[in-house]
Amino acid sequence: MRNTDELKKYKFYLKFKGGNNLIFETNTDIRTAERNKVDGGIFVETENSYTINLAQLEKLNVKILHENT
Repeated sequence: MRNTDELKKYKFYLKFKGGNNLIFETNTDIRTAERNKVDGGIFVETENSYTINLAQLEKLNVKILHENT
């Protein structure tokens, strides 16, 4: 069993243009997180060091694992 401090709030399923997929859990809601624009890309960084280029996403699904408390 995990320590409750380690529980993530969201599980994201990302499908990128070009066919690559990424599934990960994070406490960062990439749907509403701060965006950074760099060279035509729109990037979001998660607390677990993923940097996602939102301009390259074809599809995004999210499962809420734990409500914010």
